[in-house]
Amino acid sequence: MERMKFDSQGTLVGVDGSLIKESDRGKGIRKRDRYNGNNWNNGDNGENDEHGEYKSEKLKRSEDLEFLKEEGEEKVGIEEEKRTEDIFEKSYWNLFSGKEALAPLKFSNGKTQEDVVKEIVSLIENGKKIIFLHGTCGTGKSAIALNIARVLGSASIVVPVKALQKQYEEDYMGNKWLNMDSKRKMKIAMITGRDNHDSLFFPGKSCADPSLPENIKITEKNYEKIKEYYEENPLIRNKVNVDMDRIRRMSIAPANPYWSPILPADFEAKQFHDATKRRYKGCDGKDYVFYHRKRGCSYYDQYLSYLMADVNIFNSAKYLAEINIGRKPETEVEIIDEADDFLDSLFIQEEINLTRLKAALKLIFPESKSAKDVIDEIISLIDLEEKNKRALGIDEDAIFKISDTKISKVLKLLNSNQELKAEIALDELNYSNRVLTVAEDFLRVIDEVYLSYRKDEDDNLYSKIVSTNLKSKIDELISKSKAIVFMSGTLHSPEVLKRVFKISDYETVEAETLNFGNVEIIRTGKEFDCKYTNFSNGSKTREDYLTALNSCVERAKLPLLVHVNAFQDLPSDEDKMSFEVNSLMSNEKLKEIQKEDKTGRAVSIFKQGLSDSLFTTKCSRGVDFPGDVCKSMIFTKYPNPNMQDTFWKVLMKTHSDYFWDFYKDKARREFLQRLYRALRSMDDHVYILSPDLRVLEAVQGLQKQNGEI
Repeated sequence: MERMKFDSQGTLVGVDGSLIKESDRGKGIRKRDRYNGNNWNNGDNGENDEHGEYKSEKLKRSEDLEFLKEEGEEKVGIEEEKRTEDIFEKSYWNLFSGKEALAPLKFSNGKTQEDVVKEIVSLIENGKKIIFLHGTCGTGKSAIALNIARVLGSASIVVPVKALQKQYEEDYMGNKWLNMDSKRKMKIAMITGRDNHDSLFFPGKSCADPSLPENIKITEKNYEKIKEYYEENPLIRNKVNVDMDRIRRMSIAPANPYWSPILPADFEAKQFHDATKRRYKGCDGKDYVFYHRKRGCSYYDQYLSYLMADVNIFNSAKYLAEINIGRKPETEVEIIDEADDFLDSLFIQEEINLTRLKAALKLIFPESKSAKDVIDEIISLIDLEEKNKRALGIDEDAIFKISDTKISKVLKLLNSNQELKAEIALDELNYSNRVLTVAEDFLRVIDEVYLSYRKDEDDNLYSKIVSTNLKSKIDELISKSKAIVFMSGTLHSPEVLKRVFKISDYETVEAETLNFGNVEIIRTGKEFDCKYTNFSNGSKTREDYLTALNSCVERAKLPLLVHVNAFQDLPSDEDKMSFEVNSLMSNEKLKEIQKEDKTGRAVSIFKQGLSDSLFTTKCSRGVDFPGDVCKSMIFTKYPNPNMQDTFWKVLMKTHSDYFWDFYKDKARREFLQRLYRALRSMDDHVYILSPDLRVLEAVQGLQKQNGEI
């Protein structure tokens, strides 16, 4: 099969290394074949794809980091800018496409993008610390965000997923650009994980490769390789025989000349005599030092952006990790895209693999006895938990206060010893690094933390830890920020912001408030209220539900997007045979497809018209299907949160006063986000189908609100 390459929007840009002309894209490629429940009928049924012929984006190298382009290139750009008739450049707006200055968009409420930027900047300059920007699709929130950053001088921009990082990169680091002060272009940097970058130590492998000196497990089975790295370490002048009990990450990681850690300035690291020490102020107000050794590896070189870039763009997971340890650079404003999803994620919920943590700690070798004693005690506590669960068994529905378990002491011990924390920080890929971050999160609210247990098929013991106390997390975010702009088309209700998130001192700025496009309901006559009690009391059966869902797929106009709320909404392979619902994909098949599809291939193929149906649990946000890309959309059920999840159980137990307000608000926002995937302009139209009557009633409510019925 030919190798296809897509950009972050799912546009086919190349086949077998050859670029596709804009005029050729989409010609004669949509096959009008309906999904048959097993395959997409797109010619070869995907048979030639099974060995991974689809290639993801190439690994990054240092020359791909735009903010590091040489000054000479910047000067050429400045001369070109001077020849551009910059008629639209004003203090609050600046955006170019090539040599053309782009005017700000005007919204249905009479405001422009420039007005919105001015309003937000004015609020910040007058001391307002929290601002919510309400803007539906068509607002151009990314351009607004960058102009806020341009006026204020620097920003951290946070997006929920890596695909949206890539969208910023493609939109504003190529043909489109902004001037900071009419003298140079804005420097924008993407902060991405190790697996996105090419390791120059092992060219062609990613910086997450487990055999790299900074990643390799310190175990006896790796003795020969560890000995080799120790001998190659240029920071140790007087080598001795390798003793595995005394090997630390610092003993071998420097064998990779590109390895360049970031450490607190008060941490003594005199051994880095081959590094350029670059000091900057972190978001926690403390100084950090980037020990930049050999230049050339894009993973480590990207952290130069902490000192050099005007805007750093993070995915939310990376942002929260950097905020938590305090080393995210101080900026004038934090701008959070898809803000309601971000705020929901602040409810602290983490799952720890205790068995894996025990194994990981055995690979940490601190020098001091006190640090070693802490490791031994943690391992002993986990051993006791494992023995207890083997003896008594596990009730996965049971909820415990963390103070009634050994896990409370495990987290406290892990966070108690500075040398141990420093050793863990150096061993970035060791699992204990992640658990240390979890510990730091939960210890702030340890009196309001709950957990549940489970085991997997390999007998690993897990603990899901939950706290519904948001005040400390919000307070931390505010204390580590100068100002925060939360942007979304589906903001939380004011009541939820006040009662759940304890946010009351804020301003809301309205951008585009009109919901674009039109929705039309197609009924099958088999719809019913799919609430849990209708199944539990026997008035409706699983066969009733699957038959209704199957009818929706059969009546839908193609192309079809199926929003799968939960895997169990789809039939098992056995159900398909028993109930003859052959238009549906089985839940086993969807799990398999999504597990193997690490690059978003299925979405890209659907957007390019190579498939007429897309069943997915992953397209609630961040992926758009405008125009003819999606003519029908099926909701398997109204997107109420899963009441069996530990988080919702704990929230009901601890905050019954506002539980239902938040639960309903969450469902409403998720419903709107999924619906708006296909409504991106005034001309868009989509048919809605669902076996769940609640979905159709919600659509009718929107139609009434918009004056359509």
